[in-house]
Amino acid sequence: MGNQKLKIVQVIDTLNVGGGERVFVDMCNILKENHEKVEVLYLLTPGALHFELNTKIKFTALNRKNKWSFSKMYECSLLLKQNDIIHCHFRHVYNYITLVSLIFRVKTKIILHDHYGSIDVNKKVPLVFKGLFKPKTYIGVSNSLTDWAIDYLNISKKNVFILQNLIVKTTNFQKLSSQKDLVLVSNIKTIKNNQFAIDIIEKSQFSLLIIGKNQEDNYFKNLLNRATNLGIEINQNVEKTQPILLNFKLGLHTSISESGPLVLIEYLAQGLPFLAYETGEVAKILKPYFPEYFIDNFNVEEWINRIEKLLNSTKNSKLMKEVFEKHFSQTQYYQKLKDIYYA
Repeated sequence: MGNQKLKIVQVIDTLNVGGGERVFVDMCNILKENHEKVEVLYLLTPGALHFELNTKIKFTALNRKNKWSFSKMYECSLLLKQNDIIHCHFRHVYNYITLVSLIFRVKTKIILHDHYGSIDVNKKVPLVFKGLFKPKTYIGVSNSLTDWAIDYLNISKKNVFILQNLIVKTTNFQKLSSQKDLVLVSNIKTIKNNQFAIDIIEKSQFSLLIIGKNQEDNYFKNLLNRATNLGIEINQNVEKTQPILLNFKLGLHTSISESGPLVLIEYLAQGLPFLAYETGEVAKILKPYFPEYFIDNFNVEEWINRIEKLLNSTKNSKLMKEVFEKHFSQTQYYQKLKDIYYA
């Protein structure tokens, strides 16, 4: 291709608050800052995080009300045909774009960017990934995902790429009126195991703030009841967590299965020590540097003992900064993207 720039459309349904959506925004902004020809397609509406997108990025909202609307599929196909690469975030988005491309003969290269976080507990191959819907180019955010794509989907290794999640470090700081010992940043559902943080508080003297949105009603209801009884606040209205992280002494992460998790990079970026269950790609990268920040069980007493030890230790701010720059900088992330697009 020489120096010719490819036209890239980034596709997502909507930008709700979540890890994959945050990656989407940061990725688009990085591409724009590096003078790539990038535009955005929303299958639904822009969503809450849209305002963080670079204002110079052209976007189209399909405002699809019905997944099977033929007119919306046709409208979508016209936009897809104007691009060289269709970068789809999440499996359901990829499935829709592939269907549109098959019906309307869109020849543009399609990439599936898989943010699936439960791969360690569910390796089942979706029925739709067989036959014509099988991804030809696949990006996974963890080794678990890329191994799955090679071993279970039988995608050629040369077409499978790993792209660990990133965050853009903020230097803003927001002081909260009420400060706690611990913070758990995680949307609320069974796989995230938020209840375990409540178990810790029940058997200790620590104070805790939970930041995250309800994504599973029954689980959230039980969590809220327990939290209320213990005087634990659950805040669903924080759009940006980095500016408030330094109000706390230690971050927690209790999820059973993860692709990222993105929040560990946020903790690292802000120099906040943490204790996390050992799952996901970020844990694999960080554990050699900070073994004390990871634990491989859900024994409440062991977590409490480790938390006390960390709270009484001096954090290595210099190493945290160096590791962040080495593994999660925007420069190396952009280079990886270029390698995928221009391969």
